[in-house]
Amino acid sequence: MLKNETTERSAEPSNEQQEVSFTYVKSNFFRVIHADGAWGGLSPRGDIHIAFYNERAAIPDHSSFRVSSDGKVVEPEKFEAESELVREVEIDVVVDLTTAKSLRTWLDLRIRALEERLREAVAEQNKDAGKEAQSNGK
Repeated sequence: MLKNETTERSAEPSNEQQEVSFTYVKSNFFRVIHADGAWGGLSPRGDIHIAFYNERAAIPDHSSFRVSSDGKVVEPEKFEAESELVREVEIDVVVDLTTAKSLRTWLDLRIRALEERLREAVAEQNKDAGKEAQSNGK
């Protein structure tokens, strides 16, 4: 497109709408992870790094146990680990400011929907508990 054409088109108001469709393709590295939290910060280029982690008990670095001359275990197995708890970093997501704001909006919508669902569930439980109390009091 020539510069004149671009300028002319952007100067004219357009009421045209068109549908844009995307196909979602899972990469070879796609997986579902559980996140207990995140750690991150700003990159030198002005992006936001978000490293998601899960928390769990440490898997032992090694274990040992004593056996008798006939091969029977005579003491319980001993486990040794560097620490008791681990934050396993699963993935680091890098987003620019526009994407971060879009992600925040998306999360806010999901959070509101989940909170509403939870309020409805509590109200239903309270309603059922009230009915049960009434039937027990009769």
